[in-house]
Order: sequence, then structure tokens, then C-alpha cells
Amino acid sequence: MADTDKIYRTREDLLQALIERLNMVMRMTRPRNEGQPPPLSPPHMHIFFSIAMDKEGKSVKELAEISGVTPGAISQFVNNLVENGMVQREIDPRDRRVVRLKATEQALRHHNRMKREFYASTKRVFDVLSDEDIRQLLNILGKIEVTPDVQEP
Repeated sequence: MADTDKIYRTREDLLQALIERLNMVMRMTRPRNEGQPPPLSPPHMHIFFSIAMDKEGKSVKELAEISGVTPGAISQFVNNLVENGMVQREIDPRDRRVVRLKATEQALRHHNRMKREFYASTKRVFDVLSDEDIRQLLNILGKIEVTPDVQEP
């Protein structure tokens, strides 16, 4: 019986099924990373991708603003990324008071490989949907208002 054929008695049942399905999709699209360093947690990945997408690097303050969390929380995640050789700290040449966080060359190569693997696994998962199905899903998910108090880093 498909999920859409199940009878959900309450809104809570519907929401629980939705959460389970979204978690399953997230697990299915996660790269396997066989023979690679351990995969990053979603918050670490979010922060790393934010850093990797900016050649100039990001400051802790900028990452905190993007993520909607405190600079202290970002610093804890960044420390872990630095210890794992994914990110390096550099003094901003325009303002020596600012430390810029930049992805290391090795991490960028790993990031590009992870991105390719992620898109390949995502394509496999969503191949059962037509482009119109995906548009509808995006429209439905777009109705959910995301506010800083519910965002994860």
C-alpha cells in the first residue's frame, strides 16, 4: 500500500508521515562517501557550503546572520571544520580585525565531488517524478513560511 493510500486519522498522523517521508528522502539523497572522510552533519554541511560558495570567504558574523544563530554557535561548527582541514582562517586584508573563513583546496575538491554525488543521488530519487510533479512539490513547499526561529544552521 502506497503512503497516499493509507488512511490518516488525524493531522498529527499526516504530519508524522510527512516527517518520516522527508527524512527518508534526505537519507536517500545523502552521498555514500565510501573511502572518503566521514560525512558532514547537515549543519556542518550548510556552513561549509556557505563558506565554499564565496571565494572571498565568510566571517563568523556573516555566517551567523545567514544561519540565524549566534556567532558562538557558528564558531563551534567552524572549529570542527578547521580541525578536519575543511576550512582555514585568514585575516581580511581590508580589515585586519576581521577573520575570513575559506574552504581549503582539498575541501573544495571534496565539496565538488560531494556535490556531483549529491545531484546524482537526488536525480535517482526524483526520477519517478515528472518536471510538473517537481514544480507542484516546489509550489506546495513554497507555501511554508520559513522564519529565522525555525531555521537550522
